[in-house]
Amino acid sequence: MPVPTANVQKIRTLRAQLAEAERMLRENAERQAQKLADAEHIAWREAQDACFTFDRIRGAASARLGAIQNGESERFLNERKLAEMALRDADRFNAAYTVISFVPLRDRLRYLRGGAEREAVVCEALERGGVYTEACGGRYFQGIVR
Repeated sequence: MPVPTANVQKIRTLRAQLAEAERMLRENAERQAQKLADAEHIAWREAQDACFTFDRIRGAASARLGAIQNGESERFLNERKLAEMALRDADRFNAAYTVISFVPLRDRLRYLRGGAEREAVVCEALERGGVYTEACGGRYFQGIVR
């Protein structure tokens, strides 16, 4: 039974509209994926830069804290507290760098959301001493990079 010409034209029009909608969805998905990749790269660089910054002061802070604990006087008011804070911050930034570098996508997205989500995923890494990666079916454990 032949298909009426009007139906053939309508089918062609619907196929063209469907193809256009698929193209638009694909382009939007590609834009969103690029935004996510850019955000991940920026977060990774920020975490890396913070680690490098704290690496430069970690040794001095540790040495001074050890000296104060062994009886030396503080060179300035609250030197001990500042050294302890610097070492805690260094550990947090190392954990953040480990998270953004190695965790599965769902946890990287939590990190990228910022705020309480970022804090939670970094605290989890600190508590465990590292993160589980996607390697070996999610069973590979990566210790916090120092």
